[in-house]
Amino acid sequence: MIFSPHILQVKVITKPKKDEFGRPIPNTGREDWETVCGCRCDDNTTKEFTSDNGSVFRPNYHVVCEKKVSLKAGDEVRCLDGETVRACGTIYTVKSTNYFNYSELWM
Repeated sequence: MIFSPHILQVKVITKPKKDEFGRPIPNTGREDWETVCGCRCDDNTTKEFTSDNGSVFRPNYHVVCEKKVSLKAGDEVRCLDGETVRACGTIYTVKSTNYFNYSELWM
C-alpha cells in the first residue's frame, strides 16, 4: 500500500503468574499495546453486515493494513495518528486478499 499514515496496534494481555496455592501474584500481569503494521483508518458510514440471525451491524471504522495480519475477530486494536488515538475498538471481521499483500479490518 502506498498511503499508510497510521499505525495499527493490538492489545496483548499477560496473565498474572500464580503461586503454589493457585493465587495470583501481584504485579505480574499486565496489558501492552504491540505494533502490528502501518495502516489507513477511515470512518465507515456505508458498509453494513448482516449476521446469520438477521441482526445488522454497522462498524465505525474500516482499516486497510499494508500487509497480511494474523488478527482475528474479537481482538482489541487501535489506530494511532502520530501520538493520538484515531480509532479504538474490537475487530468485527477480517478480510485478506490472495494476490495482493494487504488485509482489511472492520471495527
